[in-house]
Amino acid sequence: MVHGNLRGCSPMPARESEVLVGRRYLERGFLDAAMKLFIRNAEHVGPEDWTVLADRLMERHRIQDVVRVCELGGVPLPRERLLEVGDGYLRRKDLDATVRLYELASADRERWARLVDVLSGIPERERLAIRIAESHLSAAPEPKPMPQHRHMKAVK
Repeated sequence: MVHGNLRGCSPMPARESEVLVGRRYLERGFLDAAMKLFIRNAEHVGPEDWTVLADRLMERHRIQDVVRVCELGGVPLPRERLLEVGDGYLRRKDLDATVRLYELASADRERWARLVDVLSGIPERERLAIRIAESHLSAAPEPKPMPQHRHMKAVK
């Protein structure tokens, strides 16, 4: 299917025109309409378009859509932004959401430690605290070498 061009230029293939319209939707903030067109024409959508869509979805905290768009577009997840959102959830004590985002974004040890600190103040969340400690904090530090024992002679 080819759509005619209003200015008399050669017509644009339907797929390309749908991607173009999807970009315009994205510029105007119609994320669902843009996502629908991008998904329908995924093979014709460039990484930069997928990245912009993922960024706009992140602004609205639409995490599931961000993951889907990044997978379809073959672009990396916005890791730092996911971690920032996770940190916000931790400040608000939305602990399950924090765990999901930290796992999704492969949070660093320091973030997991802060989460366990918060969880340890809530006794009914003991199991989650232990699971996180085992999964993300249990890498034991390397043992320090034992000092060499010196044989000492008794002095009279």
